[in-house]
Amino acid sequence: MTTLDVLHEAVERLRKLDFSVEVDSPSDQSGETFLDIAKGDFITQVSFRPNLGIGIFISEAAYGQRPDEVYRNAEKAANRVEQLYRQFEKSGSIGYLTLLDMRKLNKFSQVELAEALAIKQPSVNRIEKRENVKFETLVKLIAAMGGRLEMRVVFDEMEARLELPTIKDAAEIPTQKVG
Repeated sequence: MTTLDVLHEAVERLRKLDFSVEVDSPSDQSGETFLDIAKGDFITQVSFRPNLGIGIFISEAAYGQRPDEVYRNAEKAANRVEQLYRQFEKSGSIGYLTLLDMRKLNKFSQVELAEALAIKQPSVNRIEKRENVKFETLVKLIAAMGGRLEMRVVFDEMEARLELPTIKDAAEIPTQKVG
């Protein structure tokens, strides 16, 4: 599948979910494509860059802003837009990805995640609802879903990836990847 196939698949999936999608293609095929997505009062913008993926904007738009979330899979990107739509219907606004959203996007049940972490399902439920999750728990939870945690520091005059020994150490703690 080519990178443009991912874009076309995402547009098709969004339309099947009853979103209207307007595509603003660049004159150069290697440039950034923008999608204006709407359903009722819900409106959002998504970008697509070959070899990078589908970018979803959550924060207030500003010229030159990078997407808040990037997906390399059309199904996950379309499902995330659907999650944002449901969130908008419920609260009138959209927000950043939560642990619950991430688990659902990666198609894990709480039971499957609990098994991978060698804990009980109610513990996963509590972690997802907690406002203050221990760093090591977060690293393990993401690793159990097949991901890794990366941290960035942001100042007015700089941005950089932050490397902490505990990220590597915690990710090496055995878990059983599910899925």
